[in-house]
Amino acid sequence: MALKGFNVMLQAEDAVGECFVSYGVVAADADAAAKLAEGAALSEGFWAVEIEDAWEPEPEEGDEPLGDIPEVLGRTEPTYLDEDDFDID
Repeated sequence: MALKGFNVMLQAEDAVGECFVSYGVVAADADAAAKLAEGAALSEGFWAVEIEDAWEPEPEEGDEPLGDIPEVLGRTEPTYLDEDDFDID
């Protein structure tokens, strides 16, 4: 069974503060993708992890099948909620 690619956005917290982080995941459905992303975030040291959204992106021409092994492909760098509040002098 070929799996699908999903993007999963999470709100979490780390040592710097509250942030949003997104994961690229291969899974059977959006719920499974969200669970994989949540586990990856927790294993990377994020806490207070909440799933914001999980969606299947539009396929691009030339995309190859993703296979049949559920996995986390990668993540974005965290975007912190209070980045505009930093005052660097």
